Amino acid sequence: MSNSLAEAHQDLYAALNEMLAGDSGPVLDVWSPSDDISYAGPFGDFVVGRELVVADFERTAAMGLGGRIEISDVHLLATDDMGYTVCTEHGINHIIDGQPVNLTHRATNIFRREAKGWHLVHHHTDASSA
Repeated sequence: MSNSLAEAHQDLYAALNEMLAGDSGPVLDVWSPSDDISYAGPFGDFVVGRELVVADFERTAAMGLGGRIEISDVHLLATDDMGYTVCTEHGINHIIDGQPVNLTHRATNIFRREAKGWHLVHHHTDASSA
């Protein structure tokens, strides 16, 4: 697993791109295995607990959205055992209702340093005002 917060952030977005291609495995590996994790996603869901977070990401992977996520405006802050990243997510060429769609979200990611490196404990996205 990731040895630095910057690596964990990069791993998250690489895994999200694999999820868009239909494979939820890598993104689930980025998350903490603990049951205190939470997710507030772009579809309006807010879920708490490993079981519900896993189900949400597996459901999203099965949607076959395709495309990719690129990020900009990244800011990171880490302490000894917690850290966060904020950025702008640019969803490019997702297929929704048979049509290619581009989306922009603001994202906040909270990570915790655990025995096997940095893991995601919360991910929140919302539509950018832009």
